[in-house]
Amino acid sequence: MTSQTDVYESTASYALLAERITKANRIVITTHRKPDGDAIGSVIGLARGLQSIGKEVVSLFIGPVEHSLKLAIGDSEYRLFEEEGVPTDEPDLIIVADTGAWSQLEALAPWLRERKEKVIGLDHHANGDDVAGDRVVDVSAAACTQVVLALFEEMNISLGTGRNSVAEALFIGLGTDTGWFRFSNADARCFADVSKLLEQGIDRYQLYRMLEETARPARMGLLQRMLASVEYVGSVAIMELRCADFQETNGSSTDIVGLVNTPLVLENIQAAVLLTDSDPSVTKISFRSKPAIPGQAGTLINVNELAGNFEGGGHVHAAGARVFMPLEQVKAQLIQLIQS
Repeated sequence: MTSQTDVYESTASYALLAERITKANRIVITTHRKPDGDAIGSVIGLARGLQSIGKEVVSLFIGPVEHSLKLAIGDSEYRLFEEEGVPTDEPDLIIVADTGAWSQLEALAPWLRERKEKVIGLDHHANGDDVAGDRVVDVSAAACTQVVLALFEEMNISLGTGRNSVAEALFIGLGTDTGWFRFSNADARCFADVSKLLEQGIDRYQLYRMLEETARPARMGLLQRMLASVEYVGSVAIMELRCADFQETNGSSTDIVGLVNTPLVLENIQAAVLLTDSDPSVTKISFRSKPAIPGQAGTLINVNELAGNFEGGGHVHAAGARVFMPLEQVKAQLIQLIQS
């Protein structure tokens, strides 16, 4: 696995990225594998905005794409790498959004490396690699769609109105990455940007219903099994879902989005971790945590740091990792880290 750069930060301005986009005609936009709402919103928002100024755009996803997010994409076209591969027409520019980590772009890595000079990046994560030479990394942004919004403001690109608009796509990223504005990253800047998007006539309730209230029955079965596995290590809840759990419930990885947050409703739990194994030698880890308890020092658990021990990363309160070792071994290492 490629190690992360010592310093992952902006290497370009919005003006420079805008200039590179303006000079390009054929553009491919992509993001991390198994895209979440912010990744989908960033890619589709970029695509809609750049198409509105005459660019030829391909939105490329490394799947799987969750059912509810397919609904949210609406009438925007996209290409799924597992089914169609990379575009046959050579792009003038490639935009990588909501990630800068090679570990999240493994399937596309050879193709991207061969076109390194064509790659630019937009991100809000604290950790990453040299995927894009020219990039804007704004870790103060609650979602990558805020970074896209700032770029479009630089370029004077319209947000459109209503369903299937740029504004709608950007709102999806902000809504999902802030837990529908419950998380601590939903700050004043976030609400200011949300206000701009709502002014474009998007239906926030319909978006919430589409994204959060269209689950398959398998989700309930997986939730039951996940909660049955919970183990408390201090103020951390550790859970697991095995291959057999997905097979017996007819579920998939797209059915468990957000389930890791469930134990955070408990007063004495400050962080939650969900371990899943896609095969006996690969374990995915999802980390979530609460803000510190007011007036109680030492109650903040920085899950970005925890994930870093497994060559993963993300944010202080939300992070992830993918480890090439059995789940039992990963769990043992995790418990040791928490207790140390």
